[in-house]
Amino acid sequence: MQVTKSFYKKFLVVISIIAIILFGLNFYAKNKIDKVIQQKIAEKGFEYSGDISVNVLFGNVDIKNIELSKDSLKLKSDEISVNDFSYYSFLVNDKISIGEVEVSSSSIEGKLLKKASKKTSKKDTVQHKKEEIFIKSIALNKLNVSVIDEDLHPIKISNINLEIKDFDLSKDGNKKLPFSYDNIFVEIDNFYKKTSEVQAIKFKTFKLENDDIVIDSLQIVPLKSRKSYIYHVDYEKELLDLVVKQIKVSDFKIEEEPSLSFTVNHILVDNVFFDLYLNGAVLESSKKIKYLYSKNLRDLPFNIDVKSLDIKNSKLIYEEQTKKNHKPGILVFDELNAQIKNINNNESKKEKLTVVDIKTKFMDSSPLKIKWTFNINNKNDDFRISGSLFNVNSKNMSSFILPAFNVKMDGYINEMFFDFEGNNSVSNGKLNLDFKNFSIKILDEQKKKKKFLSWLANLFVKDTSKHGMVKTKVEKLERDKTKSFWNYFWKNIEKGLQKSLI
Repeated sequence: MQVTKSFYKKFLVVISIIAIILFGLNFYAKNKIDKVIQQKIAEKGFEYSGDISVNVLFGNVDIKNIELSKDSLKLKSDEISVNDFSYYSFLVNDKISIGEVEVSSSSIEGKLLKKASKKTSKKDTVQHKKEEIFIKSIALNKLNVSVIDEDLHPIKISNINLEIKDFDLSKDGNKKLPFSYDNIFVEIDNFYKKTSEVQAIKFKTFKLENDDIVIDSLQIVPLKSRKSYIYHVDYEKELLDLVVKQIKVSDFKIEEEPSLSFTVNHILVDNVFFDLYLNGAVLESSKKIKYLYSKNLRDLPFNIDVKSLDIKNSKLIYEEQTKKNHKPGILVFDELNAQIKNINNNESKKEKLTVVDIKTKFMDSSPLKIKWTFNINNKNDDFRISGSLFNVNSKNMSSFILPAFNVKMDGYINEMFFDFEGNNSVSNGKLNLDFKNFSIKILDEQKKKKKFLSWLANLFVKDTSKHGMVKTKVEKLERDKTKSFWNYFWKNIEKGLQKSLI
């Protein structure tokens, strides 16, 4: 009996000592964790508050009612739970090793301020101590975002969920991506961002799961009417209205060796409606140089390699108003399908050419095929574009020319074949045209025929019933570098048509 009492006394003493040690370790760990958090957050210019509880025995840390703020930007979270925290690594080796981190019910609100340009000094070039952080699993649940960007445009996201496995963060200045991971899942709902005074972009859902991305219901929406938008921009530009049913990105990878690169096996863009409207009657066009696609891709600050991109079941409308109180000219491309292969700006690539194949119907009735090739890494921006167009009636020919230039065309184009080669400065090529019963009517402002001018113009119109297919050459056509590639392409067609018809 005496032995039993002695045993209990010793047991209680041991338990008390363990409790005191655990209490002391909890107190020490809590203070150190709180100090480290405060220090790290202060280094970034944030203010922080939160209630920390620590359980050394089970390796758990809970931080509740978190608030982070910097200037007018504020992050709030109900709770951050950390499980399987290695206190030995943290307290002794100054390394962070965690089994699981879960962040619940968070929000980010406020305003993003413009970053001041920072001059590099000797202080900035000092190598900081490398930090080692490994987290087996990260879960971010129900993050809502409502912020104003640097240009006073709102960004809103109703729901972000994130899961990452085997997250390894390394503060290594030599790495462009200072972290790695094994598996990742990101889901974003109801994204909205105002991009300018006249446009906004939004989508219903975004999902990234490991190497695949799916975006549903992507839209670029106009915020102003067609009549008023031009008074809210600095120079002549199009008003966009875009709806994409779905975008699928397959086998997406980010690599760092030998340099930062993004590779994608396949992108599918399904069911696109794209309407571009230009009011060209109010402002002057921009004098800013527009580079060709090859240069824009070549000058990206990273390598990109997209094996193939498919655009399916789509429709493109271009409308341009050239005079006040006139209807816009219109071009419609229905049943548009395109395939682009080898979008690759790596200089060591084996296949040099990017190849674009387009099939569509012009104005819902005339089959149009285009093949376009260019070498992204060719500094002259050489390209070749060829194709064919069949069965164009006078109504479709006049749909753009009549409202824009008060010129009506009657007749029928049976066949048109074109083949142009060029670079950033000049292009050459050929256009072959077979047409019949062609006539031109020049109209006044009331859309009435100017008989003499129309008669004079028709004196010079050729007749392929006598001459057969008309073959013409387009030589040394200079590019207007303030216009797009497609304007350049149209100028070649326009020049060829002029020489064919007159």
